[in-house]
Amino acid sequence: MIATPAPLTTLGLAGDGDDLDVLVAIERSFGLSFKDEETSSWETVGDFYEAVLSKLATTVIQGKCSTSMAFYDVRRFLRSRGSAGVIRPSTKLRDLTRIRQAAVLKALAQETETAPVPLTLGGKTFLGIALLIFGIAGLLASHSPIMAVLSAMGIVAGWVVVRSGVASFGTMSVGDLSTGIALSNFAVFAAKGADARPTTVWRIFRDLLAREAGVRPELISRQTRLLA
Repeated sequence: MIATPAPLTTLGLAGDGDDLDVLVAIERSFGLSFKDEETSSWETVGDFYEAVLSKLATTVIQGKCSTSMAFYDVRRFLRSRGSAGVIRPSTKLRDLTRIRQAAVLKALAQETETAPVPLTLGGKTFLGIALLIFGIAGLLASHSPIMAVLSAMGIVAGWVVVRSGVASFGTMSVGDLSTGIALSNFAVFAAKGADARPTTVWRIFRDLLAREAGVRPELISRQTRLLA
């Protein structure tokens, strides 16, 4: 029998600016703004959620699925850029377009009037960063022309890998991108008829917190503390 993981006692935010990043992500998605005196009393996820809920015009009637709405936006955008064939949520973006990830996300945000989602950095990007670090360290510590040349080659290779990794969508699917857009733009889709019931607000709020804090959303409860 597989044991169910216990809810997180804390999101692990250090309060060194990472808490501000979380706040900004929530404010942008829900179209809200909080003053310092409002946030100073928050201790738990529940405190934060109740403050968000108090500023929203929620509904009791089920609305449209914001992720589905985002998917249709993404599919329409990709087709306008020449992507042919069937586009499903499971379709990998790398199979549909050769345009750089940053360019796609920027153009998509502009055309749909939504906030852009963060760039996805895959393992390839981190490999490139490691090569850059080792190359620079080797160059600084080198005492021979051969080591200097090898270190410089490592720096160049690392830079190429980083650029390639950032440009690529990696394993991201159309559905993954659609979910990210829906999470980052609750207010935009709610204005178009997306579901705005408190249960949906909680799910999106929780998933955004999880994305920003790097934790599993199902482990976040209203009693979870914000700071470590």
